Amino acid sequence: MKTIWSKDALPLVPPRFRSIYRYLLPGIDIGVAGFGLWSLLLGSKIVGDFTVPVFLVAWASMILAGAVGALVSLAIMNDRVELIGRIMVELGLAVYAVLTVAYILRGNVTSTLTLTLVGIRMYASLWRIFDIIGEMVREERSRAAPRPPNGRGA
Repeated sequence: MKTIWSKDALPLVPPRFRSIYRYLLPGIDIGVAGFGLWSLLLGSKIVGDFTVPVFLVAWASMILAGAVGALVSLAIMNDRVELIGRIMVELGLAVYAVLTVAYILRGNVTSTLTLTLVGIRMYASLWRIFDIIGEMVREERSRAAPRPPNGRGA
């Protein structure tokens, strides 16, 4: 099975950028999966203060499933499933960021580091979402491009 760590993987990516796919993105996915698992097992005060308990479970489960799905799909190079996982993570982190801002505006004390880390993770996820969409568009255009009959010029 071909993975992002295979020797011949990522042929179109310049060698100096391959570590983004092989190490940085998986590391972020593992961190987000840990965040989702931690929130699922122990809860989140910020999300819990603004929502009902069932929403907290659904929200944490969505982040965990999205992060694990994105990680596995990135590893086996399945862009479409990775895109779905990254969108799930992005939605979950956006909810968390909005609720964190609301939490601060209500006069509660929380660290701005929380918002900074969520922002960094959202930025990385958004970058990869647009990267995947760009790859899909290029693939679709190359499939739709007219080809000369029998591989010869017209």
